[in-house]
Amino acid sequence: MSAKSARAESTQSQRAEPKRINVAVSPDTVTALENVIEREGVTLTEALRRLIGYGDFVYRAVRENREQLVVKGTDGTREVVLL
Repeated sequence: MSAKSARAESTQSQRAEPKRINVAVSPDTVTALENVIEREGVTLTEALRRLIGYGDFVYRAVRENREQLVVKGTDGTREVVLL
């Protein structure tokens, strides 16, 4: 698939009608959602979209592209590895 057709497919999927799903989540997931809601002042739906987007980015980088994810902070650098 060319880069152009990948962008077109991505744009089409963003325009698709949202799908409603019901899921049971762990208390840790609820806490993560509440953190995003509080810190960023967004709705539950937007917090969920953001966390899924972040997770998808990490998943694709590590699993599909075989890249290393490096987190740099004031305490130094550490690598995140998904098993």
